[in-house]
Amino acid sequence: MRDLGGFALVGVRPVPLTPLNVQIGPHRRYAWVDADLAEFKQIKNHLGGTVNDVVLAAVADALGRFLRRRGFDTDGVVLRAMVPVSVRTADERGALGNKVAAMWAPLPVGIEDPVELLAEVRRAMGHLKDSGQAVGAQTLTELLGFAPPTILAQAMRLAPHQRYCNVVVTNVPGPQFPLYVLGRRLRALYPVVPVYDRLALNIAVLSYDGRLGFGLLADYDAVPDLDDLAADLRHAIAALLVAATGPLPERPRRFARSAGPA
Repeated sequence: MRDLGGFALVGVRPVPLTPLNVQIGPHRRYAWVDADLAEFKQIKNHLGGTVNDVVLAAVADALGRFLRRRGFDTDGVVLRAMVPVSVRTADERGALGNKVAAMWAPLPVGIEDPVELLAEVRRAMGHLKDSGQAVGAQTLTELLGFAPPTILAQAMRLAPHQRYCNVVVTNVPGPQFPLYVLGRRLRALYPVVPVYDRLALNIAVLSYDGRLGFGLLADYDAVPDLDDLAADLRHAIAALLVAATGPLPERPRRFARSAGPA
């Protein structure tokens, strides 16, 4: 009950209002960014934390750049991301099915120094993991499985007015070996997390065969500059790598593309 209360308490606190937390329309934009998983491991080995901490720090840096370019004052602003996490125990590894809960992860978008930003994300995530928040989310999910249909229907009516989080950020570990379809090698995987009203942008991350694929899905009208955000994300990853290992050598630029209205 203590863990459940801690999860609920964080969830009811209003999040900062940003240009990303608006009503959405029927059309979408999609962009993707390709990254090297080994570079993320280099960053966490040099600066501390986990690969997920580095992912969240890169996303926070990119969102900070994106919002400041929009004229949004990020000084002291901490966004809240809904981050699905695994609650599988060590002896359950390899078992079929998903055991996933949610955590409210702070994204300190006002911190512009990449080392300081990663340190703050690392500290905050360590605190959240120790707080039992993920257990509370799992408990809440299990309780909702027994909720009468009337209660669930009322909850869905309230969902469009949510102010629980600013963005969803998922980081799912995928297979670290090549997959094939009819003899053709699968070159990359870019995931998608659907947007929702008041959540005009969601970011999904999936590792596969030594790469990290970032999939950015946004409302077409609310985020017309999604390509700029993808560029901000590439810049944030590069800044963290430079902070960890020094200047990067010149190399071919990886791609990030977006689609028109769908």
